[in-house]
Amino acid sequence: MGQDILGGRVNRNNVQRIVKQKAEGSHYIGVGDNLLDFGAAQSFLKEDNCGKIFSFNIVNSGSSAIKVALAPGNFATGSSYLDSSNIIAEGTVATDLTCSGTPEKIDALLAYVKANPSRLRAIKIKADNESQLDLPIIYRNVNPFKGYADEKRIPAQYQRSGDNNTKVIELTDIDWILGADNILMTTIGAGRSVVISLIFGASLDTEKGLQKKAAEAMANAAALGFTTM
Repeated sequence: MGQDILGGRVNRNNVQRIVKQKAEGSHYIGVGDNLLDFGAAQSFLKEDNCGKIFSFNIVNSGSSAIKVALAPGNFATGSSYLDSSNIIAEGTVATDLTCSGTPEKIDALLAYVKANPSRLRAIKIKADNESQLDLPIIYRNVNPFKGYADEKRIPAQYQRSGDNNTKVIELTDIDWILGADNILMTTIGAGRSVVISLIFGASLDTEKGLQKKAAEAMANAAALGFTTM
């Protein structure tokens, strides 16, 4: 069991103490880091409680399996790194393949993770048929100097005896980054309907970070008696 560094609750004194330790380069847990967005959480200690979930609702109405890049990074259609996958999008993606996003449209998620690298903490798959769970989910990290490295997860291997619903699987051993140079791919079986939910942790949100730093600077300036031009 991890140590409760915050003493069971967050208060002004605890936050000030943690921020001071962060500034001194010790005991960093993410509290007070202007560049990080934890959603409903406040540090890496509670990262799995961020409440940042995005779901793809995907239907393959055809008679052939179709490859799809759930997160293509900054790679365009036709890139060899995508392994001939169709890039996911709102609406019709390819012949017989349609998708939609929840709670927002898919392009909003893709734009966000390109600009703000985000930690993927879990993946939940809900399929209309167990055969879909035999198809792997592939995470690819591309490095222009080292090539690329893949990690693969087969959802069916996560089934446990006694599971009430064998068509729903959650992959909880995920510790991946989705960003500009990372790709997430899978295959949608012929005639299959599937909901794939990505459960995110911390994001490196530079836009929010800039606003937080500006607000902090103005507050410090006011406390010191400076005025802005």
